[in-house]
Amino acid sequence: MQKIHLLLKITLIGWLLGPAINAQAEDASSADPAAQKYVKPQPQVSRINALKASLEGVQLEHQIQVLDAEGGPFLSLYKKSQTRSTQGCAILLHSDNEHPDWPEAIAPLRDKLTEYSWCTLSIEVPDVTKRGQAIKTPSTAPASESTEEKTVSLANQAIVFARIEAAIELAKADGVNEFALIGYRTGASYALAFSAQNKLAVQALALIDIQTPADTSSYQIAQLIRETPQPILDYYLSQPSRNQQFAQWRQQAGRQREKPQGQYIQKDAIPDRVTGQDSQALLVQRVRGFLKQNTKQISQRRPLPQVNKGLF
Repeated sequence: MQKIHLLLKITLIGWLLGPAINAQAEDASSADPAAQKYVKPQPQVSRINALKASLEGVQLEHQIQVLDAEGGPFLSLYKKSQTRSTQGCAILLHSDNEHPDWPEAIAPLRDKLTEYSWCTLSIEVPDVTKRGQAIKTPSTAPASESTEEKTVSLANQAIVFARIEAAIELAKADGVNEFALIGYRTGASYALAFSAQNKLAVQALALIDIQTPADTSSYQIAQLIRETPQPILDYYLSQPSRNQQFAQWRQQAGRQREKPQGQYIQKDAIPDRVTGQDSQALLVQRVRGFLKQNTKQISQRRPLPQVNKGLF
């Protein structure tokens, strides 16, 4: 019986003090801003930090260059030529929601071109499509419309252009004066737009599987080729799910250039893929051959190793 009375007293005390305790807890949480602060996800920051950690883990932190453009820092990966002399520098632009060492195309080009007298500078491109959002299909316009007279402005265009210019200045400070611009997917759209507006900045342009960012007209992007005099390699995947009209518009625009300083070459990557060979090695071979034929590079032959006969 005493235990029952004791249990009843404890229950009664808890019932009486409960509201006061809850009120104190609410006051404490409202007084602590950290308890109510919502941490907004930053996928690009996390992606770049993971890339830096990965490079540092394999002792490649010397390739990391943090540059500044449009009032903010950005990551670039600078790899110098592995030959005796540097004949030029390739500026690489990755696709949306990727990073400057993305394995599909950027990483093999960034790594292998340095074996052929090129330095490489791969720069961080701001995300356009936020993770968790639906990916919008780029708008198209028939050739009969007057959209070809409009100026194309891509999302984050000013930032990306400023970063390209900062990368070029870094390479120039290292004694490089010949430049090629290589873009992958949406990065290729930025590369094309930059080349169209800055005709003397780069000597060659390579578009790898070009795609248009969300809310951008594929037709308008294709028309930029008409304004780009540099030699252009358009290496793309002609998959049935892709917009074949976009490829046709680009090819047509390539024929309409008024004062070209080099060829417009459109190459379908699908035949390369079905040979059973390494598609990345073929990509490097295509880009390297294009650059060798369309820039002012001297001999690309690798020097034979010197042998000390006294050791034999």
